[in-house]
Amino acid sequence: MKTVALRGKVVTDYEVWPEATVLIEGGSIRDVGRDESLAAEAEEVHDYGDSLLVPGFVDLQVNGSFGVDVASEPERLPELSEKLLQTGTTSYLPTVISSLESLYENTLPALTAGIGGPPSGAEALGVHLEGPFLNLKKRGAHAASHISPPDAALLERLLDLTPVRMLTLAPELDGAEDLMARACDRGVAVSAGHSDAPFEVAYRAFDHQVSCVTHLFNAMSPLHHREPGIPGAAFAHPLVVCGLIPDGLHVHPEMVGLAFRMLGPNRVYLTTDAMAAAGMSSGEYRLATRTVYLESGVPRLGSGAIAGSVLTMNEAFQNILAFTGCTVPEAVRMASTTPARLIGEGKRKGRLVPGYDADVAVISPGYTVETVWRAGRQVYTPETTG
Repeated sequence: MKTVALRGKVVTDYEVWPEATVLIEGGSIRDVGRDESLAAEAEEVHDYGDSLLVPGFVDLQVNGSFGVDVASEPERLPELSEKLLQTGTTSYLPTVISSLESLYENTLPALTAGIGGPPSGAEALGVHLEGPFLNLKKRGAHAASHISPPDAALLERLLDLTPVRMLTLAPELDGAEDLMARACDRGVAVSAGHSDAPFEVAYRAFDHQVSCVTHLFNAMSPLHHREPGIPGAAFAHPLVVCGLIPDGLHVHPEMVGLAFRMLGPNRVYLTTDAMAAAGMSSGEYRLATRTVYLESGVPRLGSGAIAGSVLTMNEAFQNILAFTGCTVPEAVRMASTTPARLIGEGKRKGRLVPGYDADVAVISPGYTVETVWRAGRQVYTPETTG
């Protein structure tokens, strides 16, 4: 079994170690250290100079990217997985928005075939079901006809069709508590989103089965001085973790900064909510059954409503540094460590420590993705992009 050493600025949980080494053996990290002699144990050494070595990014909400739509083209999941590497993403949740039951029945089993996948692409860790148990008032880009009131039998059928790792629902709906309990019992992270829950209802849900918030501030009860809504409940609660889309469009940079100051890097995870238009030029794209038009960098429905994003995780990483003034280790925790921990992957993903998967993104001093290693293999350099 070949041992490989990666040399550069290694980003740990709280520090950046210059001229440090990540030692890889097989698909795992064997050792990490500042001692230059560590590299002498390797049969192959890659020196990345002043570039950052960070754990591969973990994106918990990917509707699609690079022309691929997860819901309508599940057979193209391997293609999407390979394309995501160029963004520094090594693990993700393919996401399906509220849909007709017939689409779920066709798409979810097909996605199962792509879960995990070969190390030549980002690892699909399971599926994020965003809906269909949402509040119609906060449906955003979800079709009203595809939204369902809480239905335990439907939820059980969906959970049987594919490995679901995250479920977004509106906790204030009648019957939602039963669904939250059922999902939790099956190891699913339950997230509040597309919800009009008032402060008290949201806080109570965070005390019980709801562990996270889907795209904080977007498609939910607003932060108001008389009714703090879901954002206020999230800020007040000591444990709940919040997703943020830091593209400067979905959430104003100052509000991103506020969320970071209130929650910190262990309770914020960066996500893209990307759809098929991400990484593409202006034109017409799919978001499940919906047609989305990308113009001037903004994806919209025909009604003008924003539909997903065209953000990539490397851009999210750059933006969180600019919007908040956080440290590089804090940005890495939000892009890798916190999302991995949230869905139960915190013992093998999201950190550069011995025993973890050898998923490493090499980020240049200008914060571009230079190289990506996945499961101990070098799987992306700019010249490999197809």
